[in-house]
Parts: sequence; C-alpha cells; structure tokens
Amino acid sequence: MLKQQKTRRFARLRPIRAVLRNKEGTTAIEFGFVAIPFLMLLFGTIEIGLAFFADQVLSNAVLDAARTIRTGQAHAQGFDAGKFKESMLERLSGFPITSDRLTIDVERINNFSGYSSKPLIKDGDVTSDIGYNHGEAGEIIIVRALYRWPMFTSMMKTNYGDLSSGDRLLVATTVFRNEPFPWSTQQASN
Repeated sequence: MLKQQKTRRFARLRPIRAVLRNKEGTTAIEFGFVAIPFLMLLFGTIEIGLAFFADQVLSNAVLDAARTIRTGQAHAQGFDAGKFKESMLERLSGFPITSDRLTIDVERINNFSGYSSKPLIKDGDVTSDIGYNHGEAGEIIIVRALYRWPMFTSMMKTNYGDLSSGDRLLVATTVFRNEPFPWSTQQASN
C-alpha cells in the first residue's frame, strides 16, 4: 500500500519533471531577459551618435555660412536674418534639419573682454533674445545656430534632453572679425 501511494505521487509529478528536464526554449527565455536592456543600450547609443553627428554637421554649416558675413558677401547681397537662415539651410540640405527648429543669432560685439554671453535656455525652452547684426568691416561678430534635436527614445529624453520638451539643444558657434571689405551697409536691426 505504501508502495502504491509513492507510485501515485511520482506519477503525478511525472509531467512536472518532464517540463523541468526539457531544456528547449530556455535560450529564448534567457535572450528575452537580456534583449530588452541590450536593445535599450543599442538604441540609446545610436541616438546619441546621431545627435553628435548632427551637431558636427551644424557646426560645419555655421562655419561655412559665417564666411559670407566675414568676407562681406552677406553685406553686398543685403542679407537679413531670413536670408542668412536660408543660406544656413542650403548648407544643411540632405540632412533632416527643419527651419522651424533652427534659431540663428548673429551679434556684433565691441570687444572680447567686455562680452558676456546671453543665456541659451530660458524656462526650459530656447531663448527668444536673438537678433541679426552682421556689423561692418573690421568688427567682431558672433554667429550662433541653435537647433532643437528631437530625442526619440523616452529614456534619452529624460537623461539627455536639455529642453522641457525633451529635445537636445545643439549649439554651433563661431566668432570672428570681419575682413576689411571696401563697402559699408546699414546695419540690420536687432
């Protein structure tokens, strides 16, 4: 009788033992545990890499477009803020940068020692204290381009975003003295 009870108990445990001995699917389950953190890390790395790449493209476009101010071409062609922004966007063609997220600030300063920079972010958004003044020959000019780069993964928005919207603020700046071009223009208003 005792032997029959043990046999019945083992008979009930047979399906459970069979499941415990079966190793099929274990790899898939283990991969499921590892895949989520791995994919988050992978997508985060790709997104940060894209942001750095976009920042470099923006910096090159600022340097190239600022050359039109430095050499006097912007003066001769009567550039204003809108035309200069168009010039920047032409240099960024083929790259996913849109006009509504791009802010351009061109400022003339008297000297380097008396300059204090303007804040870029105010109340969690890009500052509205911008202007366009390409100066005259021999004057010191600061050109800044601010771009609100969208962060797609929510983890990157909270950890890597600068603005209240979760976007990353890309900033490209160049400072130079205008060349001694022979013409003068009326300075555009701030």
